[in-house]
Amino acid sequence: MPLTAQAFDLARWLSQEAPLIEAIGRADFPARLLASLFAAVPIDTAFIVAHVPGRPPAMLEAGRVLPERREEIQRYLVGPYLLDPVRQACIEGRRGLLRLADIAPDRFQESEYYRSFYVSHGLADEVDILIDLAGTGGLALSMGRLAAHGAFDEVELATLRAIEPLVGAAARRHWGTSPVDGEGTGQALHRQLERAFERFGDGCLTEREAEVARLILRGHSSKSVAHELAISTDTVGVHRKNIHAKLGISSQGELFSLFLASATASGAA
Repeated sequence: MPLTAQAFDLARWLSQEAPLIEAIGRADFPARLLASLFAAVPIDTAFIVAHVPGRPPAMLEAGRVLPERREEIQRYLVGPYLLDPVRQACIEGRRGLLRLADIAPDRFQESEYYRSFYVSHGLADEVDILIDLAGTGGLALSMGRLAAHGAFDEVELATLRAIEPLVGAAARRHWGTSPVDGEGTGQALHRQLERAFERFGDGCLTEREAEVARLILRGHSSKSVAHELAISTDTVGVHRKNIHAKLGISSQGELFSLFLASATASGAA
């Protein structure tokens, strides 16, 4: 079926997607859940991730990820997820249907993270259904559209909002409060990566410069950094110059590369 806007018939969708409820508790439920979303609106690529505090993201369903994005997803799971605004929103308790633009910092689309994990494979828009897990983090059902097919329109967003309560209830019934089992290496790796992020620039940058660097990595503009740290934009500009000089870099892309190298080294330790 071509990716074109259509009038959405909720009653028809409910009658056709009743097997979603029957799949609760079965191994095929995650795939069935994404199939139901694809039946409601045109989507190019989608996956389900659990974001639990103190643990790395857990990929629960990746069968609808475009082949050309699979390597990108694997790279995401070994460190760059620390810069992911969707993960931040899940951990902070945001819930419901949200566009990436509603979650991300003000200059996120100019960040190297965005260029590396969205633009590089032609992704033009993303919406996420964030689902609560009784205070233990949340699930992100991430749905993307390629530039060739355009952004999600208001009709499609309204459709996703209409089915979100049922989708969320089914997901909570299936996964309960513990979509991620065990502790061990996952938590240990996450702690290493978090320490690498928090200590990024140690021995080279001042504490305030390191704070500025971390916010820049997450996609904040100088104005947003100034707001977050309660300092002036001129002061942020001075910190940025110092960061570049001390790290021997001249661009945000090089800053991102240094962070990736640091995260990779921590993951391999």
